[in-house]
Amino acid sequence: MKIIIADNHFLSKVGLEYVIQKHFYSCEYIMSDVCGRKALSQQIKLFLPDIVIMDYVSVKISAEDLQKLLLRYFGVKFILITEWIPKDELIKYFQLGIKWHLLKECDDEEIVECIKYAQNNQSFFCNKLIQFIQSQEEERSLGRMAAIDCNGISITQREKEIIQLIAEGMSNKQIADTLSISIHTVLTHRKNIMKKTNANNTAGLVLFALKNNIIVYNNRFLFAENG
Repeated sequence: MKIIIADNHFLSKVGLEYVIQKHFYSCEYIMSDVCGRKALSQQIKLFLPDIVIMDYVSVKISAEDLQKLLLRYFGVKFILITEWIPKDELIKYFQLGIKWHLLKECDDEEIVECIKYAQNNQSFFCNKLIQFIQSQEEERSLGRMAAIDCNGISITQREKEIIQLIAEGMSNKQIADTLSISIHTVLTHRKNIMKKTNANNTAGLVLFALKNNIIVYNNRFLFAENG
């Protein structure tokens, strides 16, 4: 595995290097002091990484810049790490369909888990970021955010399949038949999914999945509360 660490903050960059050295022994990586899309693009072209871990604020990569990088380097997985920024700006990056988002305050365990999920092409979102996006607040509340667990939200491939079928209005029995699993297993998955996404009902779950590009939109979504 090859990783580019694109971060112009010394302490966080060294911290990421430490985590990679400690937990990914065979990983080849470079520390990249870049500024702007063109400079990062050149680094990606030269190094051909599997993963780019990027603080898009310090590297000065806008959502529009990142979209261009995604189109050009569609095989590269981008793990986005950010400080707290206004919600409308944060949502722009989530809407690009990138499946890995962390906060600067995430600990090493969460960073390692996110990298492993990226290796397996499974989604991983910092819980605090998801809570903030789903809240009615335009700016974060320090007290409220401090009370939220920063554990990541990881969505497995099976959970994605179940969310997609839920969004299409299937009942638990129909989902079980479609995936050749038991209804009990479906119910267990649904319970875990609702807990992970902090959704109160099926409509909230589907809205979360659509916002974060976990499922594919089509006009057959019924947002139904099937049993």
